[in-house]
Amino acid sequence: MVWGVNVRNTVLFACISLLVIGMALCGFGQSQPDAPVYVLELDGEINKATEEIIVNAIERANDEGAYAFVLALNTPGGRTDAMFNIVEAMQQTSIPVLYFVHPKGAISASAGTYLAMASNMIGMAPLTTIGACEPILGYDPTTGDVIEAPQKIREYYTAVMRSYAEDHGRDPEVAARFVSENLSLTPDEALDLGMADVKADDIATFLDAVDGLEIKGTVNGEKVVLDTAGRETVSITLSLKDRILMAISDPNIAYLLTTIGMLGIVFGFLTPGIGIPEVVGVLFLGLAVIANGYVGFEYGGILLIVLGFIFFIAEALTSTFGLYTAAGTISFVVGSLLLFSGTPGGEGRFFNEESVRMFWLSIGVMTVLIVGFLVFGLQAALRLRRTAPTTGNEQMLQEEATVIDDLDPAGTVRIHGELWNARANERVPAGERVRVVAVDGLTLIVERNEVKGGENTYG
Repeated sequence: MVWGVNVRNTVLFACISLLVIGMALCGFGQSQPDAPVYVLELDGEINKATEEIIVNAIERANDEGAYAFVLALNTPGGRTDAMFNIVEAMQQTSIPVLYFVHPKGAISASAGTYLAMASNMIGMAPLTTIGACEPILGYDPTTGDVIEAPQKIREYYTAVMRSYAEDHGRDPEVAARFVSENLSLTPDEALDLGMADVKADDIATFLDAVDGLEIKGTVNGEKVVLDTAGRETVSITLSLKDRILMAISDPNIAYLLTTIGMLGIVFGFLTPGIGIPEVVGVLFLGLAVIANGYVGFEYGGILLIVLGFIFFIAEALTSTFGLYTAAGTISFVVGSLLLFSGTPGGEGRFFNEESVRMFWLSIGVMTVLIVGFLVFGLQAALRLRRTAPTTGNEQMLQEEATVIDDLDPAGTVRIHGELWNARANERVPAGERVRVVAVDGLTLIVERNEVKGGENTYG
């Protein structure tokens, strides 16, 4: 009987344990019931700058326990490498990603449509469009005509679009037409063809419209019925770093940075001296390297900081009346901004308000200290190095001495109140003045001075 009681207790304990573990697992990885919805609104091309902003925002929303993440985008498209990296971040997150073509009159073309097909829900504001994804290689610089992509590239991107749509329960054949036929849809057309889920005027009505709907695709391998009505929203604002990156990453700005930078250097080589053209050229080319995505933004920050130090040293070695100092300061500050990955609020790569204030204070203090040391300190050191020696035998070079014992050719002279052995290339009688031209160990090599006795100011 005792054995039977023990068995029942063991089974009961096991059942309770499994129930507790099951409840914990069900709640694990899911947002809290009152968790907010994080919202990022962007307007512009999809490039390396917007990639970093969107990926960081998704990571922030996920790390801070947001209920869902809304990407409200108005974009004509952009770089495919940036698009693929954003899609990868969307698939790795543990919260629903909701895509909203916003505001009224916005477009979600090319790369933006791929992001929409890879999201868990698509909303469109009135007067917006989605589609037009035919890949191109660029534009003919002479005629302005579109340079079409080869067939194999078109087929590849068509397959990618079908894959995204199929994985999220949308008609892959209709989605493929975005690429193969350059199809573009209005909100109502997209709703009819299943390429959009809701039509809404703004973020609030979008969240109300998707409330109670089951997401397209899965999150953590599971279907989720959205509970978004009335939830608090947290808008992710762009930091100064983000705004700088978006500005210089604009294709037109990046092109201007490149051409002006090259022209500045060429013009500098064609004109005498080192001045404004070379400084502007080097600084603009440094920004162009970052803007065109040749290096990552963090590496670009290091590049600009190093460039700033080079400008500071150049200022110390030359006299440009502050030109290199100004260029070095700009380069150093912008480089420091690119190295700083955070924005107020959050954890991980995001920092609180106090950390942001400390960061700005650190940049200011370091800039002043570095400018002061490298410019004024190095200049003082170089001036000291260029002055004549004031100690040792070298200080006596070109100094005058008085002959004490006749130099024939060797004898004794007095210099700085001291007696020294001396040697001349001719006979010099005592009392005359001679000038030191070299030092050979403890012997001074002298020659007759044109000024003779009576002016012994050194003896």
